[in-house]
This record gives sequence, C-alpha cells and structure tokens, in this order.
Amino acid sequence: ARGRLLAPSKNVRLFGLPTNALFLKSTIRQGRMVFAMLQPVKITLGGVHVTASGKERSTRRARSGGRARGAVGLGALKLPAATRALKRRASLLAHVQSLDPICRDVPEDHLPEKEATIDLDLPALARGSREEPLDLVIVGGGPAGFGAADIASARGLKVGLVDPFPNSLWPNNYGVWVDEFEALGLGDCFTKSWEQARVVFDDAGDGCLLNRKYAQVDRIKLKTKLMERCVEQGVEFLEAAVDYVDHGSTKQRSSRVVMKDGAHVYARAVLDATGHSRRLVEFDRSFTPGYQAAYGIMAEVEAHPLPLDEMLFMDWRSEHLSGELLQKNAKLPTFLYAMPFTTTRIFLEETSLVARPAVDFDDLKARMKIRLEKMGIKVTKVLEEEYCLIPMGGVLPTFPQRTLGIGGTAGMVHPSTGFMVSKTLNSARVLVDAIEANLEAGFYGEELSVNVWRKVWPTKDLRLRTFMCFGMETLMELDITGVRKFFKAFFVLPDELWGGFLSWRMNALTLSQMAWLLFVSMPLPMRVNFFFSALPFMPSFLVNLLLPTNNKFESGRWAGLPKPKALLLKPAQGASGEPGGAGDAPIALPVKGFERAEVAEAKRALASVAGMCLDKAEPASALRDDRDWTRFQQHKTFPDQPPLAESLPPLQAGAEVDCVVVGCGPAGLALAAALGGQGLSVGLIAPDTPFTNNYGVWYDEFESLGLQDALSHVYEDVLVWMHQGDPAGGRDLGRRYAQVDRRLLRDALLERCKAAGVKYHAGLVETVENLEEHSNVTTEDGLGLTARIVALATGHNREMVAYETDQTPFAWQTAYGIEVKMPNHPFPMDRAVFMDYRQSDPEPKLSEEKIRVPSFLYVLPADKDTVFLEETCLASAVQVPFDELKRRLYKRLARMGLTIEAADIIEQEASWIPLGGPLPKSNQRNVAFGAAAVMVHPASGYSIVNTLRYAQPVAEAIAKGLREQGVDAAAQAAFEVLWSGERQRQMAFHQFGMELIVGLNLQDLGAFFVAFYSLPRQLNQKFLSHDLNSAELLYFAFAFFWTGNATLRLLLCLHLAGPSGQRFLEVYSRTLSSQVGSGLPGKTQPAKEKAVVNRKAPPQLPASALATTVQKGNEEDGFDSGYQVR
Repeated sequence: ARGRLLAPSKNVRLFGLPTNALFLKSTIRQGRMVFAMLQPVKITLGGVHVTASGKERSTRRARSGGRARGAVGLGALKLPAATRALKRRASLLAHVQSLDPICRDVPEDHLPEKEATIDLDLPALARGSREEPLDLVIVGGGPAGFGAADIASARGLKVGLVDPFPNSLWPNNYGVWVDEFEALGLGDCFTKSWEQARVVFDDAGDGCLLNRKYAQVDRIKLKTKLMERCVEQGVEFLEAAVDYVDHGSTKQRSSRVVMKDGAHVYARAVLDATGHSRRLVEFDRSFTPGYQAAYGIMAEVEAHPLPLDEMLFMDWRSEHLSGELLQKNAKLPTFLYAMPFTTTRIFLEETSLVARPAVDFDDLKARMKIRLEKMGIKVTKVLEEEYCLIPMGGVLPTFPQRTLGIGGTAGMVHPSTGFMVSKTLNSARVLVDAIEANLEAGFYGEELSVNVWRKVWPTKDLRLRTFMCFGMETLMELDITGVRKFFKAFFVLPDELWGGFLSWRMNALTLSQMAWLLFVSMPLPMRVNFFFSALPFMPSFLVNLLLPTNNKFESGRWAGLPKPKALLLKPAQGASGEPGGAGDAPIALPVKGFERAEVAEAKRALASVAGMCLDKAEPASALRDDRDWTRFQQHKTFPDQPPLAESLPPLQAGAEVDCVVVGCGPAGLALAAALGGQGLSVGLIAPDTPFTNNYGVWYDEFESLGLQDALSHVYEDVLVWMHQGDPAGGRDLGRRYAQVDRRLLRDALLERCKAAGVKYHAGLVETVENLEEHSNVTTEDGLGLTARIVALATGHNREMVAYETDQTPFAWQTAYGIEVKMPNHPFPMDRAVFMDYRQSDPEPKLSEEKIRVPSFLYVLPADKDTVFLEETCLASAVQVPFDELKRRLYKRLARMGLTIEAADIIEQEASWIPLGGPLPKSNQRNVAFGAAAVMVHPASGYSIVNTLRYAQPVAEAIAKGLREQGVDAAAQAAFEVLWSGERQRQMAFHQFGMELIVGLNLQDLGAFFVAFYSLPRQLNQKFLSHDLNSAELLYFAFAFFWTGNATLRLLLCLHLAGPSGQRFLEVYSRTLSSQVGSGLPGKTQPAKEKAVVNRKAPPQLPASALATTVQKGNEEDGFDSGYQVR
C-alpha cells in the first residue's frame, strides 16, 4: 500500500492512475493524485511521505531504510503546494467519487477513517558506540523487522530497531494458514478464522473445499504483541531514516549505520527489513519479478451470499464479465478472494495472481464492481480500502554480502502465491539462531554474514524457490482456461503436497512427486498446453535446481538463448579454401540408384575377401557367434608389446599388500600406478595380455593427461556426414583428433607402475573373501595373498562386480574394423573421418514399429598407403552382429569403388561395448573401476580418457580412507569419487540421450546429429568429453531442443514421458534429496558386505550372455541382423 515512483515514465501507473515524475507538481495541483487517498492515508512517492486524514495534514519524509540517492525524487513537487491541494477535501471527495466505481455511491462519512497508531512508549536508542556496538541493528519496522527483533532480544542479543514511524499501524491485510501461525506461537493474533477455504474453478460447479483452517491476522494485536515483547526484552528504537551502511574492511568487526540527519550507530550485524523497497541489500542483476496486484475493501454490505464458516480462497468465475473486460480476463485472469466476518461485514478483494506488467488497479476495480453486482452485493460503507502490489520471484540478493536480509527484501515472498508473513517469521528464527551461534563462536564481519546467509537461504530452500519461480513463470503463460485446469489438478493433490508447496514445506523428493502427480492428473490437452507453456523456462529452472548457489533464475524465455539462424557446421575447406573446391577429399557418395560396372566388379571381389554375400542381412544364427569374435579380440597377440613379467617384479604367494588390482588393461595399470604413487603396496593380477583395442581420442584430452607422446597419429580436424545430402567433402568439427599407439601407452603406464613399486602375477583371480579388515585373494593357479582392499578393473566382464539390478545394459555399441594396405587411398591425411552416416544399403521402407539400425564409417589414415576402416553401430537395443557390420563395411567400400586383397589386411578388430545399465552396488567392499564400474560414456562409447582421468582421485580417496578410517571407509570414498550424486546425475543424462539414439531411424538420427553439431562447440565438445556438469547438461538439453526440428522435439518429449525419462527424473530426484540432507533413503551410507566373491559364480549373467539372449529373442520375433523394434 506504500508505493514508490520507480522511474520517470509515462507508462508508470500508481494506484491505477498514470503518473510522471516530471509532471507530479501539476498533477497534484489538479487533484488527480487523490485517487490514491482512499487508503487510510499514507502514500509514498520517491521518498516523500504525504499524510492527510480528517483535519490532520502533514508531510514528512518517507520510510527509506537505505540510500536516498538511489530513489527517484519529486524534484518538481513543492510540499506547500501539495499540502494546499490536500486541504481541499470537499472538492477532492467529489473527484474521488466520480473516479471510483466501488465508492461512487458511498457517503463521505462512510469512507475510510483516519490512520491509527499504537500508543506505546518505545525506549530511545542509547547504545551502539564504536567501542560497544550493538549485536544487531534492524532497519525496518514491518513484521519482518519486529519479528527478528523479538526473537533476537529474547536470546539476549543487544538489538536496535530503526524506522521513521515505528508506532504506525501496518497498512496491509494478512491472510494466513492457521497451522503456520500457531506453530509460531501467534495463534492468538487472529481477527477471525475459518474452518475451510473454498476454491471455485469455473462458471460450472461449486469448486472444492480445502480442509485447512485459514485466518485473517489482527494487525494491531500482532504488532502490539511484538512491540511489547521487544520493549520488555530491551530493544531500543530510533525514529529515523537510514541513509547507508559503511561496513569498512572485510575483517572489521562492526558496521556503521548512518542516518539521513548524520547520526550513526555501530552494530556487529545489520539486517535490512525494509520490504520490497530493497534499500540496503545489494543485487548484482536487474530485478524482473512478476507482480501480484489486488484491489480490496473491508466493507459493510446489505447482505452477501457466502457461508460464514468458510472463506473464499479463489473464485475464478468470469460469467459476470462481457465485452472488453471478458477478453482481458481471458488473457490476464483475476479471481475473487473473500473473508466473510458477519452477514453484513466482509473483506472482498479482486486479485491478479501474477502478471508482468501488473494488472492496473482501475481494471481490478472495474472487474470487482461488476462481480459484486452479479453476486447481488451492495456496499453501504467502506471501512478500509487496500491497494496491494507485490513483486514476486525475480533474483535474490547477492550471496553473500555484509548486509543481511529478511522478508521481502530477501526474496521471501512465495513466487507462486504471494504469501510471505509466515515464511518471514520462520526465517527470522533461523537468522537469529545463526547470528547468535556465530557471535558465540567469535565470528564477525564477512565471516559471520557468509554463515548467516547460508542458513537463511540453504540449498534446499533455494531449490524450492527455483521450483516456485518456474511455477510463476509458467502460470503467466497460461490463459484463463489453462489456469482453471491447472488449479483443478493442483488442489486435488494430497493435502500434504499442495499444502506443503504453499507453506515452503517440501524437499526435492516431494517436489518431484508433486510435479509428476500434477502433470499426470491433468487431461491430455492440458498436459500439452502446460508442457509448452513451461518449456521456455526449463533451462533456468533446471540449472538453478542443480546449482542453486548461482542464483540466476532468468525470467526471459529460453534463458536468453538465441535460436540459431543457420547451421553452425561449416563444409570442409578444400585446398582452395572454398567448400567443394578441388582440394576436397575425393570420397564419392556411397549410395547410388544403380551400380556402375566397376562397382559391381568391386563388390564381387570384396564378397570373396569377406567370405559372405554383401547384398542382404542374414539372421544372427546364420553368422559367426559374436562371442567368438569377442574372444578373438581378447586373445590377439602383438610382438611389440612384451610380457608384463619382464617389466614388473613378481607378486609372491602369501604376500600382504595394501591393495590388489585385478585387470591389466589401461584402467588396471593406471589405477595400480596411482595407488603405488600414494605410498601403498600394490599387487597386480591378470592374464598377461597386450592392449588389443584401437583407441581414438581428442588430442587436447590426452595432452591434459601428459600422454601426448603415446599418440601415433594426430589429425588437425575430423569430418562428419550426417545424411546423404551433406557436401562431398564432409563438415569439419574444429577439434584435433588422434590415434593412440597401444604399445607406447602400455609402456608409459608400465613405467609408472614400475616406479610405484607395483608387483605382478599372471593369472585369473578365482575368489575374493572379504573379511572385517582385509580380504583373502586366491588365483586360479592356487596363489594366495592378503590385501586390505581389492579393486576390480576387469573391463566389461561382470563376473566379480555386483550391480544395482540384474538388468541388461541399456544398449550395445559394436564395431568391425580392418587396418589395411590401400595404396594411394582417397582419405586426407590431416583429417579423421569421425562419422559418415551415408549408408551402404538403401534405406528400406519399414513399418512404424521397425527400424534398420544405422551404422557409420570411421576412418583413421596411418599414411598414404595404410588406413584403418571401421563400420560402427553407435548404440542399439539389440547388438548388431560383427558379421553384419563386416558386410556393411565391405559393401560400403565397393560402393566407393575401393578394393582390397585378403593379404593386404594387417589387422581385424571386433569392438564390443555394453552401454549404460545399472551402476555397481555401493554396499560391496571391492572397488569397481573403468568399464567394470560403468565408466563408459553411454552416448558415445568413449571410456579411456575418463578412466585415466579418474585413476588419481580414486587412488587418493582409497589411500586416505585406509590411513584414517579403515577399509570400508576407503571403499566408500572411492565409490563417492566415481558415483557421487553429481556423477550419477551426469550418467543419468548420458543414458537418457543414449536411449533416445537407440530408437531413432536413419532420418531422425541424421536430424539428431545436425542439431548436436550445430550447438556452440563448447557444448558439444564438452559433452563428448564428460566435461559438462549436471546443470550444464540440462542447459545443453534445452539448447539442443531449441535447435532441433519439430520431429526431434516431439521425440524428445515422448522420450521424457517414457521409462527412460522416469529413470532420468528418479536419479535426479533421489540424488538431490540425498545431497540436501532431507533424510531420505540414500543419505545413510550402506554397510559393506563381508562376502566371498567367486568368479565362477557371478552375481549376475555375463554381459556377453545377455547380449546373445537378446539377439536370439530378436530373431525369434522375425528380425534379421541389424533390425530391431523402434
């Protein structure tokens, strides 16, 4: 009810009237400002307080509580002129009645009476010198200020309260839920309470009853109670306006609060409780709230139709409106809020829940007048008139800062409802607790303020506020139909959900539960409407939900993200520098509408080399068993990689070591070396095998690991083709790529192991018996030894690691490749072919339920006569057989006019990677690492860099745990490094993306990668490198959604609504709940199982057996190799 002119603009409307700072002088002289005088009296304009009621007329400085320099002053307003204008009461009343639709027929003596004050002597502020500062100075005498002063003084703190008019009556009417105020010990401060509250949704029906008691606060009783307690408890008062606060240096123990008259007082903590004026606290971004506007009257009426045992919380009916007002209401709906006291006395308020900009008070008055006429309510006397304008949402103050905040100035208005009083008084208790605890601990200055802000706005409350801001923005997008359907769904939720949301009593899990139940309870058309209304605000919502300390909820659509105007990918540059120039790679399009004679001849020759027909996919049962291919890959030999026993000393029987690492791939060697580097004794056990896989990596990643010397080839860029229509030379991604030299990488890791004192035994681990403080390890050849902890780096084998469920991995990546002599091959030496999705087979016409799993060509040129060629299935629900990929690769070569001889093949590769699936159980003693710990990127298949990157932090966690807390603590610490809540959210996101890819046909997959590679490169590159945190991933998702075409957006929405989306949301909800300390399951760390792990009795089926089972079922359903259900 106290407004402040914020800017000299003709568009500003104050109390329903247009105003302009440059014309306020003439405006008041003409009497136009009296429209605001219907309130019992004070209006605040740019720091000037004008009072007029009865014969009492005065002008005085307004409550500022901050720097007047920051306010817009009334430079053109002469106070004597204003006073003279206000004296013309008789003429002004005539103008008032001509303007006001509610009070037009109300006699003069039935208008609001003069303002009252509370007659209580307040002790003057006498303390607060530099030598003996106050503990707390509170600026502002509203409910927030007096509530904090009451609690702080009750704790024995020395408190001063500064306000220009501390005895003035609070102007606003407050409605509260009875249970909230009773919990605060203020149940005796009600004017009246009602057993139930009613919500009416539309013109048909009576709506629903909310079984929760509601009350109107007795403002006089509440303020009197708080004032009397403050006086009794030693609070001192200063009637003054604060100009500014000087905090001095960060280490200074007290702050100087300076008044406008030059007086000052010192305090250890300063609390800004000045409400929405936001005078002292600082903000680092512009304030863009929504506004709740309401026009209300406390009135005597001839009669009204409302029952006296229930209040009307919301009445969204609009049957009383017509014409222009009906059209306005369709876009900016308002509702009636009513509290009946007797059959002839009632509080009535027309409210706009939230809008930007606010609905005009003129508009609200006109709507209420027509509504009351429709209801047959005739006003006989206006006891009080209220103009309520509440900023909702928007940014919070800068965290942290020396000045503390409470109430409206600290963003404690409920962003979705406008409620604030109960939240503020509850927060006052938290704030005072924190101040008291910090003072007792000897913390002052910046250290105290940092700790207090964290308590006032803990992470869980920041997340809840983010959810509320998201709800507010979504509500502003809905029309009257959408709003009605939304509240119909909202108020049929369980009482603890809708009630908890309105009262700030929710955690991450209950928020997720409420959001899900709300969404599914809506009718389907409303779900679609709500989804697309909410979608533009999802980026800010999700980023702030995960990184609430950023405090950057953006009210703009799409968080200000511009929609790309053109594809960001550029065609590859030829030698001439122009796309498609003479320097382009001479790679012909692989799919033609007919076969030239040379292509047919190449196909016949390659079919002979491949030993199969290249024209048709065969059933999996007709092909070589994929498990044979996997064994072939595992047992390859390389003379340039000497046995491990030649580099590492032997691990003796009966040895006692700190750690045994099982597995000698890149993960095993890296972890063993890192553990040894921590001063632990380490034993390495695994069959003595070489590194057999070809690894392609991003150069910058390997360089950051200090392993750039282990690269055999470095490519200046990579090329991609997403569909048939791409330029012949492909498109550059703008990032250096490299092929790892397996021998050099193995040698480098072995050198680290040797330097760290790692000892080695060649063999298979048979059993691990986990006892209280150590584990007994036994190998297949009978070697026995003792280790304090065992790490399993066994790759994709699932024989010794227990997982959360026995589900199959969510998808499979398979690839068949050959390194081959091909004199003068057509591939450029400075480019790797990262993805070529132009197909070797024409895309078949299939039913909607069936797709042919796409695959792509991957090429790493070694020299001008040698090249590595690989056909890769990125992800499929049913494993694409290696022989099928071999067929596709050879047919692709034929279509490109390329031939090879069997004698030219240097090496074959069968790469098999399970993608996604359940994580290792957190209650097992043994530590899983690498692929065994599901560290493969589910959406790309990359793992080696991620594994090498985490070897050191996992080793540090194990070493620290063993030294300080014991074996179980070490195992848990390692698990937390690999699978903290943040890491689980990242994995959930990657798996969600991978499962989307699995269901895409060739056309949709092409659209997917067009959108993916059109994103800013820092997004898609960091995504491929595991470098986006969970909040950035959500931003990535919405940037991707915004960039994708309509079909892709629809597929994303359907995917989010399916089982994958449910898993994704469940992981985010569970980990966030645990992270904010809600006490939900998952917060308490599970005890480690003391059990025997036997390789020959695995806790679940091996992944290879699962893949074969799924393949067999797919064939029984009538699918050939490379086809699956969509």
